[in-house]
Amino acid sequence: MSPTNIKRNRAFLLAASIAASVALTGCNDSNNSNDGDQDETSSVTIKRDSYGVPHIYAENTYDLYYGYGYALAEDRLFQMEMIRRSVLGTVSEVLGSDYLPLDRSSRSGFNPSSIRDQIAALPKEDRDIFEGYADGFNKRIEEVLAKPESLLPKQFNDFGFAPKAWTGFDVAMLYVGTMAGRYSNSSSEIRNLSVLNNLQDDLGETDGLAMFDQLRWIEDTLAPTTVPRQPGVNSFVSAVEGQSTSSDAQQTKIDSEPAKVASVYDLLAPVSDSILTAHSVQEAAFKGIVTPEDRPVASNLWIVGPNKTSDGSTIFNNGPQFGWFNPAYTYSIGLHGAGYDVTGNTPFALPVVLFGTNNQISWGATAGPLDVNDYYQLQLNPGNQYEYYFDGEYREMDKRSEVIRVKTEDGFEEETLDIYSSVHGVVTSFDVAQNSAYAFKRSWSGYEVQSLMGWIHSMKAQNWEEWLEQAEQVATTINWYYADASGNIGYVSPGYLPIRPSSQDIRLPAVGDGSMEWQGFRPFSEVPKVYNPDQGYVANWNNQSAPGIVGLGDGANWSVVDRVNEFNERIEAKPVLSPDEVWDLNRQTALSDTNARYFIPIIVDSVEGLDPDDPVYQAAMRLSQWSMLNTNSDGDESYNEVAVTIFRKWLPIMYDAVLKDDIPASVYSASAGYPVITAGGSTRPGQSSKYLYNAFLGDGAGVDQTFDFFNGATPEEQLAIVRDSLSQAVSELETELGTERNDWLTAAAVHRFSTKNFLGVPQANSSEQLELPTYMNRGTQNHQVSFNGDGDVVMCTVAPPGQSGFVAPDGTKTTHYDDQLELFRDWNCKAEHLTKQAVEDNLESEIRLIINRK
Repeated sequence: MSPTNIKRNRAFLLAASIAASVALTGCNDSNNSNDGDQDETSSVTIKRDSYGVPHIYAENTYDLYYGYGYALAEDRLFQMEMIRRSVLGTVSEVLGSDYLPLDRSSRSGFNPSSIRDQIAALPKEDRDIFEGYADGFNKRIEEVLAKPESLLPKQFNDFGFAPKAWTGFDVAMLYVGTMAGRYSNSSSEIRNLSVLNNLQDDLGETDGLAMFDQLRWIEDTLAPTTVPRQPGVNSFVSAVEGQSTSSDAQQTKIDSEPAKVASVYDLLAPVSDSILTAHSVQEAAFKGIVTPEDRPVASNLWIVGPNKTSDGSTIFNNGPQFGWFNPAYTYSIGLHGAGYDVTGNTPFALPVVLFGTNNQISWGATAGPLDVNDYYQLQLNPGNQYEYYFDGEYREMDKRSEVIRVKTEDGFEEETLDIYSSVHGVVTSFDVAQNSAYAFKRSWSGYEVQSLMGWIHSMKAQNWEEWLEQAEQVATTINWYYADASGNIGYVSPGYLPIRPSSQDIRLPAVGDGSMEWQGFRPFSEVPKVYNPDQGYVANWNNQSAPGIVGLGDGANWSVVDRVNEFNERIEAKPVLSPDEVWDLNRQTALSDTNARYFIPIIVDSVEGLDPDDPVYQAAMRLSQWSMLNTNSDGDESYNEVAVTIFRKWLPIMYDAVLKDDIPASVYSASAGYPVITAGGSTRPGQSSKYLYNAFLGDGAGVDQTFDFFNGATPEEQLAIVRDSLSQAVSELETELGTERNDWLTAAAVHRFSTKNFLGVPQANSSEQLELPTYMNRGTQNHQVSFNGDGDVVMCTVAPPGQSGFVAPDGTKTTHYDDQLELFRDWNCKAEHLTKQAVEDNLESEIRLIINRK
């Protein structure tokens, strides 16, 4: 087909799509009824501030959310159309077969009839949230399709289709797909089984098991926890000082560890390589990640209580790390009326404000850590792969079929997708070579909408007790954080935490024959939580939630080497912090090298006694004088400090020197090299950094060191290995970059705002990608809420690039398209307006919508 014909065909399809969408919008709009019933007339007012943030004022829930949906559709129509299609599995309908893997995964990941039933069971007041949101959104679509020449976002023209009407189900699915699906849907068990298989193949059964325990431990008893460990155990143990910490480590061993692998391994078939590949594809398709942990580990939080601040204020900071996108991942909104008085931000404009305040309390979140999921390995009937052995007999799998519509050059094709389930949950893969399959069991299945409603209702809470009542309704795993005007601070990690049988090793798939079924859920009283901790602050960067069994995961490898120490060490360094110092923690942690603090003191020790003119000594001194921040103050192409280059060269060499000869190549290769993640991700210490640091701690480590990776070296000999590795690093840098050491500069990673959403689906044109010169390991948005002790509450936010993603058909961008980008670059934020008067004082526009509802 010629380019001209392609263009004409696209224009024809767009025109047809607009015509169909207009018809569908009219059918779905609750304002367009002709059944003769009397309409209820009401109104909603939308006031936008000087950054375009809409504040919605209404008297009832339906009208409030009607205004929310309408304002959102003004700002983010194309982005929301694409995320809706992403979570519903309808991307192929408009973008073609390249997106079939995503659509298949999305369709398999939820049961639409279950979600619809959950919505239908809600009381009317709660259903009004979803219906009002959808109807308001549809009202704006109706207006856009009536004037596409000026109102239809350019991206629809470019991709050749039009927006379709929304339903309340679609609104609920935003939460199911982007929060429950992305952040409560993880398991490392299949990957762990593959690691165990590889270790035993290389080392034999006994040594393979021992190495597995050392690399995929159940609990590192020195790992920092958000609910503080018992007094006397440091969150960060220095290897230079820490050879005497073994007694502390032993004192905090959990009383009743989950079963170790030896008791269950013989019951599991090995996992085929093809299944591991398929598993990675599924993880990428459904959550946008493929990591050794298979768990989203992004977002930070620090709350500093009144006893820890210089002015007695309570300061709440949150940096949720969803990634960086254009349009922005989060949406700012004010909801005022029907019992709500909320200002804040939320991902993909969910009907709950995840990060905000109601002037009495403030709240936020980081990714959930609780182990709420299990894979079950099913034994298949050799004569029928759709039957599995359970409770002494073969059972037929349940099946449902989904039809996926796929755009082609000539029109559309349809693919039928068969989705199988066992008693545990959806069957994610068939390992025919091993006569097995894997079913995924989720504790929160069937409670998705209940979880969302608990979160929505928590926005009305006025104190800790009311807030916790709603947290108890949340079945999905998430970390929640709290502060209030009275100076109280707290944390809870809600979720339905299974009670597993004692025979189950939580790191591996459970046996699916009925012998390892869950025995219920732990009561809410047992989930991790803390209120007004003695330390005077709460900090989290996706570290372990609490000591002991309730805080453990199936493969997160929480460790003494943890990036949350970037917060803990800085907060602990001073008796009190000024408000400016609390805010600056964002900059310092975002630029920190999350591996450096563990190893630089060891490097400095290793060169003691060397001639000061020795290049190795001088390299160590550069490291000792380094702030351990990856700064680029000039905004040019390189980091400022030569130390960045030296350290990044030394660490992989040290990995090889200590670990490579002991850990089989098939396992070691996954964690070799310097652990730097591209600008789209969130950097953290590498797995090999954890293994190496534990080796330095030796008997003082919080993980038993059955294998001595130093091969019997004395402490002095260990320092010699460190020194030799530094010498090798210096030699290689001289060869690669020359002898002028001031020229040893590392190229700065660029901070990019992707035009594809976290699932890889376009949400803007590729030409709309934005960049800043230096990567910052910080929140997708950052917000701070300060309670000043006299009833005064202040909030500021930066949510780049801007509030609106609207691009007119002629390519003109709205005023608020990227007006927060410089704020983000310069570590600033904009004031949020928390009262009606403050909104009036900063008013940019105001509209009033008349609503006619049956």
